[in-house]
Parts: sequence; C-alpha cells; structure tokens
Amino acid sequence: MHVTEQTVSEGADHLMTVRHLTIRGTNFEIGRRVGELAIERFGHSPAHFAANPLYARARRQYVQRDYPIQWERVRGAASAFGLDPEDDRYDLTGIMYNVDLPPAMPGCSVVSYPPSTTSTGRGYVSRNYDFSTGSLADLFPMPLPPEAKAQMGPLMREPYIMEWYPEDGGYASLAIHSFDLLSGTLDGINSEGLVVTIMADGEAIIELGPRLELHLGQRQVVGLHELQVMRLLLDTCATADEAKQALLLVKQHYTIAPCHYLIADEAGHSFIYENSTGRNAQHIIEGTGAPLVCTNYQIHRHPTPEPMLAGGLTPVNEWAWRYRTVTERVAAHRGLFTADEIKEINACVNYQRVMDAMSADHPEVDVAASITARTMWHSLYDQQSGTVEFSFYLGEDVRADGTRGERRGDYLKFALESSKVAGG
Repeated sequence: MHVTEQTVSEGADHLMTVRHLTIRGTNFEIGRRVGELAIERFGHSPAHFAANPLYARARRQYVQRDYPIQWERVRGAASAFGLDPEDDRYDLTGIMYNVDLPPAMPGCSVVSYPPSTTSTGRGYVSRNYDFSTGSLADLFPMPLPPEAKAQMGPLMREPYIMEWYPEDGGYASLAIHSFDLLSGTLDGINSEGLVVTIMADGEAIIELGPRLELHLGQRQVVGLHELQVMRLLLDTCATADEAKQALLLVKQHYTIAPCHYLIADEAGHSFIYENSTGRNAQHIIEGTGAPLVCTNYQIHRHPTPEPMLAGGLTPVNEWAWRYRTVTERVAAHRGLFTADEIKEINACVNYQRVMDAMSADHPEVDVAASITARTMWHSLYDQQSGTVEFSFYLGEDVRADGTRGERRGDYLKFALESSKVAGG
C-alpha cells in the first residue's frame, strides 16, 4: 500500500481545511487506512459504531452480496478498530466524522456539457456545491449551553479529496468526500470518465415537511444512503447506461434528505435520476446532446420552473431561479463553450449572487444574516483528461456598503494518474 496526504487549502481565516488523500492498494487496505484516519484524527472508537444487531446484520449481508468492493473496505476499516467485521454489534458500512447526525444538503447547481458543445471537444461537468457555513447546532436546534455550541465547528470544515487506486476491483477514482470518510462522495470522476454529482431534492423536503423520514442514531434501514450511492457508481460503472441500471437496481435510502443525481459519461451521454417524493417511482430524464442542467427541484414534474417564481426570489424558490438563470445563459450562448465560459455560467448562480439578487428583491431583509448557505466549492470536471479543478470558499469580508462578500481560492487542479485517456 502507498499513501500520500497533503493539505491543499487552510488558513486561520478559512472556513474549510481541505486535504488530498491518495491511497494505492487493495480495497481492504484502502478501508484500513480510512479507519486508521478516523482513529488518529477524529478520535473514533468501536463505541462509535454500536448498532442494532438485527439491522446491522441485514446491512452487512446486503453489502457482502451486492457491493463486494465496499465489503472489502468495511473489512479493512474493522481491522483498524480491532473488530470482527461480522460482529453485528457494530456497523462499519459508513464512517461518519465531525457529525453525530448526518446533515442535509440545501442546494447545488450542475451542468453537463457533452463534447460536441465545447471548444476542446471534451466533455465537462460543472458543479456548485452549496452548503451551510454553520455547525450541527445551527442546523438542528438542540438544548446545549452557549459554551458547548461555541466549540462546535462548521459541519463543512474538513472535506477530503479522495484519490483511490484499488488493486483488486473497482475503477480508480478522484472524488470529494465529507460526512462519511469511507463513502461520503459529493462529486467525483472515475478512470473511465464517468462523473457523478448529487443534489438535495428541495421540493420533496418541503412537501414532506414533518413527515421527512430521518434516520438518526442507530439506523433501522438496509441499503445504501444517498452519498454511498455515488461511491457505488464510481466504483462499478463506466457508462451512463451502466449507471442507470445500477441506480434502478440498488436498494436506496436517505439519511436526512431525499436527493437526485446528474450523471455523465465520457462519450457525452448524461441523465438525471430522481425518486418520486413518496419514493414509490423512479424517474430518468435523458440528456439530449445539449447541455443538461439540474438544481434542486424535481425535473420530472416541472420541465420548466417558471410557475415557482411568482412573487420574486425567496429562499423557498431560489433553486428555480438558479435553474432559469443557468438555462437562459446556456441558451443565449453562441458557438462552442470554453472552460472559462463554463466556469462563469456556474458563477452566475454562486450563492453570493443568489443572495445579492434576493436582497435586490427584498431590500428590507438582511439576507446574508438570515441565510448561512454558501457555495463551498465549484468543481469543473474534464472527462477526457480525467482532471478536476476546485475553487473553494474561504470566508467573507464586509464590503464598503456594509454588506458581506465572499473570498474564494484560486482553482486547484487534480488529475487521475490512471485515467485511460491522456489529458491535454
């Protein structure tokens, strides 16, 4: 096994510390190193994984049968903790960190650009990951003394860029993880050029309201949670067609929020996958060869979001505003898209721009004070070269007019060394 780690973004005035962890070895060794990291950096012990044996046994058997790559990583993680992986008093199918409860994902904006639409003739996926700058206590009201709340850091304080080269099964991949060290994939690319992205289904969250089925504490559910589904696709799928079949066949659940996915392969095929609000139907919205756009409402129900925007921009309909803004920019563009133009299109729905537009619609409200979401990163995947560029949110300053403006880092580029197509 060969492991390297470097910190790529940190600072006293930065919200996030971002690390890049590369592991080459068997899936067992990848899992063991991730388990060691959970012990060394986050203080985990076997007690952290205590589980209801009935459900833990079913989850273990499901992973053993349907996701053997992940089972090897679970075995490795168990060895780091000195546990028998088949001891159903414990559940290591995921390794949560920095949170005791899995958090929600409030927003995201993603566009897939097929090779035929770009100036380089390569496919791109451009993604804003929007999340709260707050702590667990900010997102979930809890009876804690002020000093305890003050000690809780932002939930999004330590994402990891995971670059894995498994030697005994599964594609090499480069993905950004948070919340779950072992399988908390938020977006990523594998060595076949398949890119995966996830977005919260904000429409379902609002419709379900108090009937949202949270899985807090010991989980009474079997299958893969919303981020593990992404890891499965990176590990096992080379094409959009394979990813469709995997999503239709996998047993899914959500830990805190329903989500949907935009997936794109190297050849330019893309699709959006959604579950119905009641999770009683599955929907696949096919790409047409043009740029495919997705934010946080159900595309299968609303091919266009215009009815949602009556009454101006609000926190309830801002995902429809982002969708309309992006689709209008894409439609108005003439000629082939350059990488810089693709970046600017996503920048127009950066959460700072959303708040500025909301403030213009509602000048009587201190929008920045009432909304903690920011665009934590913009990622631009170049599918043929197997590379990704990240620009991370650092923090914010007070402008001359008293409003707040964000600080962002320069783009950092990472490349999968085993990408099957040479980059350029």
